[in-house]
Amino acid sequence: MRTVADYLAETLRNLGVTHVFGIIGKSICPAVLKMVDYGLEFIPGRHESSSGFAASGYALQTGKLGVAFATSGPGGTNLLTAAAHAKSNNLPVLFITGHQSIQELGLPQCQDSSSYLADLAEMFRPATLFSKLVERGDHFGTLLNHALSIALGPNKGPVHLCLPFDVQTELLSQCRIVIPEPEPLLSVSNLNRILPLIEQSKRPLIIAGKGVSRARAHDELLHLAESFNIPVITTPGGKGAIAWDHPLYHGPCGVGGFPHADDMLNQSDLYIVLGSRLSDMTICNLKPENHPAHLIQFDADPTFVGKILSAQTLHITGDLKDNLQYLLGALEELPTPVRNTTPMDYTVPLPDLPQLSLASVLDGMSDLLPYDHKLFVDDGSHGFHAVQRYKVKKPGSFVFDAYFACMGNAIGMAIGAKAASPEETVVCITGDGCFMMLGTEINTAVCNNLNVIFIVVNNKQLDMALKGMEKTTGRIDGTLFEVPMDAAKFAESLGAIAFRTETLAEFSSALSTAQTLNQVTVIELLTDRDEIPPTAHRTVTLN
Repeated sequence: MRTVADYLAETLRNLGVTHVFGIIGKSICPAVLKMVDYGLEFIPGRHESSSGFAASGYALQTGKLGVAFATSGPGGTNLLTAAAHAKSNNLPVLFITGHQSIQELGLPQCQDSSSYLADLAEMFRPATLFSKLVERGDHFGTLLNHALSIALGPNKGPVHLCLPFDVQTELLSQCRIVIPEPEPLLSVSNLNRILPLIEQSKRPLIIAGKGVSRARAHDELLHLAESFNIPVITTPGGKGAIAWDHPLYHGPCGVGGFPHADDMLNQSDLYIVLGSRLSDMTICNLKPENHPAHLIQFDADPTFVGKILSAQTLHITGDLKDNLQYLLGALEELPTPVRNTTPMDYTVPLPDLPQLSLASVLDGMSDLLPYDHKLFVDDGSHGFHAVQRYKVKKPGSFVFDAYFACMGNAIGMAIGAKAASPEETVVCITGDGCFMMLGTEINTAVCNNLNVIFIVVNNKQLDMALKGMEKTTGRIDGTLFEVPMDAAKFAESLGAIAFRTETLAEFSSALSTAQTLNQVTVIELLTDRDEIPPTAHRTVTLN
């Protein structure tokens, strides 16, 4: 006889999970302690949402299941943002929350997770692909099997189980857990319709989204583009799907993008969209009269396919990499079509500012890092500066969420990725606003020897909100930090090595030193608060 917590821990170990992330509390103790007993390393966070982001970073880095947990009540509600972030990024994360004992249902409880107060199973339902309260131990195996099959299925994403204390400790004589085996899911009939559309197109365009990196389909993207000599642009979140200097790459489009890439959006007669929802951040400069005649959209999730553009749409469902491999494998030796794909000079001049320009830092930053590094970029003006300026050399090494866009997510994700790949150089670019929210996770990294290099862009304001409000309303209420933070001192108080830099030379020296220290390092970057971010394309009119 073994407990439900035993079966859970054993299943996670059999799935290849090596690290779990969360904050412990009474209602989740039995499950967490069993995870440790079965050899999983427990990374205790400083805030549950960051633990959720760390689990997402782990899932992204490994391609395996990420695991985040929290105690009942507020511990669980703090995980909700991370669950929604994982859903928007198609990351397979198992969120586990505690719950009071089933035998005590109906009694007023501290940190209640039942329908009497904060019903976590219900709260997580819209933020995940599956959410369920496990009411009995003999239900556990069936529900865990179902959750895993969804999380690791064709349309990957987060799932949630709420485990009451007495269910975790319930003894079972047997519990059958089935480890999901990935199977290729191809859209064969529609794949066979792609070649005629490409051959009849005069100006095809590949739009690469973050789905390319999620599916690790970088080689397939190149093969497709080079086989038909089709130019490639990237969405803000798809940045890094292709190396910045590839001759067929024409830069990012949309918010943070190049006008040249937006011009290509408005001139193409066929979009081949790889792993993108085509959100407002991508097509904000596409004019309605310039929608393409045809759209081929590779997306495992059908929610928005065919509903955004007035184009005849061919939906390719299933795994992006598998579908591209099938398509490319069916190609005969064809002469490469002659198309005018020579990029224009789409560089954007660096600003002339009295103080340090973030654009100038990002323009040359990749030259200061090894080829094998992973860069996590937080949300805000600094993120879109990075989309426009950072020169990605290794496909898949740039991670940015422009869709759900929760501030502070990159801090936790970088920590989770470092736990999964301790030998890889992991860097996080965040802002002072994001850092004030979840910067205490620096201490998590310090305590667990997860030596991430954190770069904190400090312009003493919520820059993206300030610049957008100023442009559209003429007001900047609530966007200035009257008492600016000293990120370096804060980082030192959390146990990290810290540098405060105000010039490009100081930053370059600090980044070079940070790579030799093998310690958690925070580089505060004091930048010109009047620098205009490349976010002006997205405007809001307030009545």
